[in-house]
Amino acid sequence: MPDVSQTEVGRRLYHIHREKRVERAIKKMQQGMGPEWRSFTQDEIQVLGHLLQCTWNVIDQKVWDDIPFGTLKKGDVQKILSLGEGVGPDKSPDKSVVEEIKKILLALG
Repeated sequence: MPDVSQTEVGRRLYHIHREKRVERAIKKMQQGMGPEWRSFTQDEIQVLGHLLQCTWNVIDQKVWDDIPFGTLKKGDVQKILSLGEGVGPDKSPDKSVVEEIKKILLALG
């Protein structure tokens, strides 16, 4: 096993933590929306996850934990997805897009 710096280990742990938090948020959205959730494609859900990960980076973790993701409506998710048009695993959203998504999420609480 190659030597891995503490910085790299920290970076990897950060990414894993972020992914887990976003997965939990998406699961809460899915449960909250019930059957409406099925109207989103797998690609849309992947983009949503990417957008939420980028937004997670700019929200305090304690604040993130208090966001009631289960109360998001289908229209809220559609708005978030429309903000992230053209975004993908290799293309992150602009800071302005992340700020708009942050506003949507913080307005829920």
